[in-house]
Amino acid sequence: MDNIEEFIATGSFNHEDKGRFTGAYYFDLQEINPFMESNGFETLSLIGSSSIGSLLSKEQWDFWTNRGQSEVDRLIELLKKTATDPYTLGVSSHLLYIGRKKDVV
Repeated sequence: MDNIEEFIATGSFNHEDKGRFTGAYYFDLQEINPFMESNGFETLSLIGSSSIGSLLSKEQWDFWTNRGQSEVDRLIELLKKTATDPYTLGVSSHLLYIGRKKDVV
């Protein structure tokens, strides 16, 4: 619990346990675009990699799958559409910042 509380306070999580992959760094959502822009990028999009799809249980996925490919395709389109919704970005376990390096004058 101490590591989690430190992560919340500092934004840095060090996976010190043997066999863990790496540390993690946290940014408040509203700080990501300004941070990247202050470092020379033009923001194109910020996308949640798992979005609200991560909230669906196996039973819910099975429900949509059993309704046929057409319904699955509609669900996938909805998930893609909501992947950029600022109100659901915090649900995603990972974010993807898409930007373009500004020309240096």
